[in-house]
This record gives sequence, structure tokens and C-alpha cells, in this order.
Amino acid sequence: MALRVAACALALCLTACGAVSGHGDPGLTPPSPPTAALAAWKDFPANSDPRPIIAFGETVEHIPQAGFPNSDRKIAWICNKFILASGVTLSTIPAGPAMAGGSSYRSMGSAKAYSELMAARSAGGNPTDCARVQPMVITAVRWGVAGFPTDRGTMQMSAWLFEVPEVNAYIGHSAIDPSLYWGGGIASEGRGARISADGRSLKVAVSNAQAGPCGADYTASAAESEMAVAVAIKRIPHASPGESVVCDAMLRISYISVPLKAAVAGRVLVDEQGKAGMVCPETGDC
Repeated sequence: MALRVAACALALCLTACGAVSGHGDPGLTPPSPPTAALAAWKDFPANSDPRPIIAFGETVEHIPQAGFPNSDRKIAWICNKFILASGVTLSTIPAGPAMAGGSSYRSMGSAKAYSELMAARSAGGNPTDCARVQPMVITAVRWGVAGFPTDRGTMQMSAWLFEVPEVNAYIGHSAIDPSLYWGGGIASEGRGARISADGRSLKVAVSNAQAGPCGADYTASAAESEMAVAVAIKRIPHASPGESVVCDAMLRISYISVPLKAAVAGRVLVDEQGKAGMVCPETGDC
């Protein structure tokens, strides 16, 4: 068995490279257009106003740059070990309409938001360490605004924020009733892309599109409907089948360009499995 060895890096690094062609080498066979992935979105009202929210998350946390005063307080946070201070009451009554993207939605009360927040935050850390540390105390709950991930980037939404003054931090949950998100809840996030100013070209991130045995070529195809745009990416490694290649640990990111027949507009971007991805501007924040 042949063995090719490249220099080995001890740390995982991330570098940005230039764009690679949307069709790659003319000799490469692109994947079949992922038309089947469009089926799950056949009823999505892409041109409606307001456009339905496709949410990838409904919890948020804010930790100041200073971080935690000691390791025990960090462990408590990681273990999701919180209690409500005496006198802090939660309500089942919504505070009023929740806002997102300039539109109003039915909201939930702080009691439901807190329950869902605690359920959604997976407790990490060593169980022994979690058992020995003191919980963090939530001293207040307030109605505010926070950013949450959607298929159109970070969206500012009304939120219930639970304050932890011990570390000048808070945890929070979107105040929008989750049944109002498209699909009735949080969506599984698929592959996203950067979009050109005219909306007719996508740039999809790929890894190690470089020369040499550790690299790979990429090619793509797209399928479009009035409701969605599905993109398939095919990776062709340079190493031959059965060839063992030892590569460095540096992850090099570049972009493959995928032209479209029409601007994305309100259509959903999905991958080969039909999972929605985040659409971000070609330049700037998302």
C-alpha cells in the first residue's frame, strides 16, 4: 500500500483561500441535480410578507469578555446549574406580541420560556464536578431583544432574558411561540452559502481544495423551484482509493461558486438532504 506523508501540524488551523470554480475541471462529473431535496419545501410561501421564520436555535447566552472569576463558576455554567432567587416569579401569561423582523407574533410567558430554556441547554461537564459546585442564581427575568440564528442570518427577536449578576451575564430564550416557526419548531441546519449582491450566485464553503495528495477537487449542481434552491456538492479526493495519506491538521477553507437561473430572493436554500442552510451576504456579517 502506498503511503504519502505531508508535514504534520500539531494544532488545527483555519485558513481562507480563494474561490474555486463552480464546475471545477471540465473533466469532472458534477453530481446529479438534487431535485428530490425540493419536495419538502413545496408548500413554503417564499414570496409571502412576512416570510415565515426558519429558526435554527431559540436559546442565547451572554458571557462578558472578562469571563468567570474562577473554575467553579465556569463549571456551574457548563453544567447548566441555575436556580431562581427568592422572589423571582415566572408567569404563564405572555407579555404581549413578540417582534421579529418587523412583524409581530404570538408570544409565550416567562415560565414556558424558562422551562424550554433549561431543557434545551444540554448540561456538560463531569457529573462529579457538577454535583459539588454551587448553582448560579438568576436574580431577575426581563423582556428584551436578542439575536437568534435563522436561514436568513441572525434575526433580532423579542426574548425572555434571565439575569445572572454574579458574572454579569444572562441566558435567554426567544419569546416567540415555537409553533409559529416554519415546520412548527426548530429546524435542523444544513449547509449554508454566501450570496452575491444580485442573488444569482452562491459561494459554498469547501475544505482543502488544493493541489497534492491531501487536497480535493469539487464540483456542484443546483436544482430550483419557486419555493427553494437545492445545491449538491461533490468532493473528488486526489488520493487514489486505498491509498493511505497522512496530512497536516490545517483546515483550508475556500469557496465553490454555484450560478443560479434566478435570484434566490425568498426561496429556501437547502442541501442534498433537504436541510435548510443559512444565506449570508457575500461580504459582511450574517
